[in-house]
Amino acid sequence: MKTLLIAILLPLSAWALPTVEKGDFKIESSGNVEAQTRHLWNQSSAKQSPYNQDWEESNFNMAMANFNTKIEFKESRIEANWFGRYAQSDLYKDEYLAPRIINFPQKLVARDVFRLDHSRQDGDYQFDSVLNKFFYELDGEDSRFAFGRMFINYGAGEVFNPINPFNQPLGLVSQNNVAQGNDGFKATFFMSDSFTINMYLLGNKRLEDYENQITRTLWLHAEHRLDDWQFDYVIGEDQKRNKGGGQISYIINDGMLFFQLLHSSAYINNKPSENILDLLLGYDHQLTSDWHFRTELGYQERDDDLLAANPLALGDRFLPYEKFIAVAQTYQAHPLLKLSATLIYDFETYFTYGLGRASWSVMKDMEWDFFVTSPLTWIEDEDNVIQKFLPTEAGTALRYFF
Repeated sequence: MKTLLIAILLPLSAWALPTVEKGDFKIESSGNVEAQTRHLWNQSSAKQSPYNQDWEESNFNMAMANFNTKIEFKESRIEANWFGRYAQSDLYKDEYLAPRIINFPQKLVARDVFRLDHSRQDGDYQFDSVLNKFFYELDGEDSRFAFGRMFINYGAGEVFNPINPFNQPLGLVSQNNVAQGNDGFKATFFMSDSFTINMYLLGNKRLEDYENQITRTLWLHAEHRLDDWQFDYVIGEDQKRNKGGGQISYIINDGMLFFQLLHSSAYINNKPSENILDLLLGYDHQLTSDWHFRTELGYQERDDDLLAANPLALGDRFLPYEKFIAVAQTYQAHPLLKLSATLIYDFETYFTYGLGRASWSVMKDMEWDFFVTSPLTWIEDEDNVIQKFLPTEAGTALRYFF
């Protein structure tokens, strides 16, 4: 298997271009390619009526790639990233849900206007090809402006990050280097060395019932740093809801304590829904030079009015927990070997989910992973639908960076 994966990945890496620099003009390129294979075991709760996910065991294979290019000229720059993903499983043939959940995030563009993507599912495979980043940016003296499709990254949460609705956290999945693009305009103002304001005007055509209309996002994110404190504020309209909240983080020696709150109104177009509140309390600590610890305690309020009409409405959140605790630890057992484990427990449904991983640096710029993800405890008659569809997985992945 290792020889086969290397044979697939190394030719793809030949696409990488060296850095070209001449005067004020500079081109940089980077990326990664990855292949995965895994075996799946179905949950007993998924086989029951009315879910009827009645498969026993299956295999899932995937190849994915990122190619990133940055072009700079004086105060201007253009950045682009192409992401491709090919997934194969017999479960696709019968339209079972497990491969769709594994292939996370399903939406590779969170706020989509330009439709710079191609997706196809046929038989036992699904293929995605998307330009998930493509924007022009211009630097001013105390400002910066960008237009196009961009990544939006902020917030300290790795399992749950409610103040940033524009990029799904990947703390509980086995895929790496998957980021969601967002279409629109960004203006950044550097008010001082410690205070920055980011303003976004984004659009989306993929909300339910708005397939051919642009649904706007007006969003403000401000960062204020004060010694060991950082304050993040967010407010705006997004996905037909008014939202507001923020994050407070505090550096303690080799650790960081952080708290997030986000309040979302009911849909402003009077669609059946209700106000919801998201809370997150987290702590991150580098215990020793080799041992890293993180915990997140969260509350994700369910919109019961929305779920009554559509039980899968929270499917864009990987695990729709309501009250949970997540614990993640990483240990550098050897300069070439890193071990990590994450557990998340839902106080509301008594559901426990775990992820374990061993990453081995095979050679320079190449990693080989072994991973296991599994539901560990659950209640058969609990009504949380998404949790019932998560299979147990054991697999391996080989990735190459350039």
